[in-house]
Amino acid sequence: MKNNRTSPTIVSLSYVIGAIIGLYLVVVSAWANMESAFYGFSRLADAGLGGFNCPVLMTRDETRAISLTVSNKTDGLISPAVKTEISTSNITQEFLENMELAPGESIKLEWTVGPDNVDLERFIFAKTLMFSAHPLPNREATCGIFVINLPGSGRVILPIMVVLSLLGMGWGLYMMNKSGDSTAWVTSHIRPMTFLAVLIALGFVVSFMGGWVPSILLLAAALLMIVILLGSFILSERRKK
Repeated sequence: MKNNRTSPTIVSLSYVIGAIIGLYLVVVSAWANMESAFYGFSRLADAGLGGFNCPVLMTRDETRAISLTVSNKTDGLISPAVKTEISTSNITQEFLENMELAPGESIKLEWTVGPDNVDLERFIFAKTLMFSAHPLPNREATCGIFVINLPGSGRVILPIMVVLSLLGMGWGLYMMNKSGDSTAWVTSHIRPMTFLAVLIALGFVVSFMGGWVPSILLLAAALLMIVILLGSFILSERRKK
């Protein structure tokens, strides 16, 4: 009779590869956004500005758009001006937009970025500043894009990597729970491994939204969990000898 059970090695590799892909994505996304915060853009506002969006990943020859959605949530007409700075390998590009928004109105502004905007070898940085328009104060935001040396488009590569990461970890955990061949170490460490997968999934959400500070905290917690799991695994292997 054929044994249709999946090899424990394949199950473990699925989880490990999924976790590595996930950690890579969180690291590069948080890294790009952290670099953008310290890139050297002028700081003219203390308040943050929502609605500023950048791609997470781009390939070396790709052209994409960054955008800012400006909304008037006041009861009166406002006339804000928006200054946007985008990195290049030489002088920073600057754009100035003036607009008028009626109460409840929204406008989406877009700027194209591509190979000419790459700086520090692997990043594209952008900053936008919305000057005060009574009763709103000056507000600003920065974002960073990680540039990878792969063919194709970041808009395809990113979701594929996210899916591979989540499927790899999810399928691995499912099979570990289901399989009767799981080792005693795996059985006793399912919860910590699940917690690590949850940390990575949360890292996707936070880092892709530009929150590099909480992303670093999540990465620190994930690293601590990895060290604990590896240490426990090494000790269990030594006891077998």
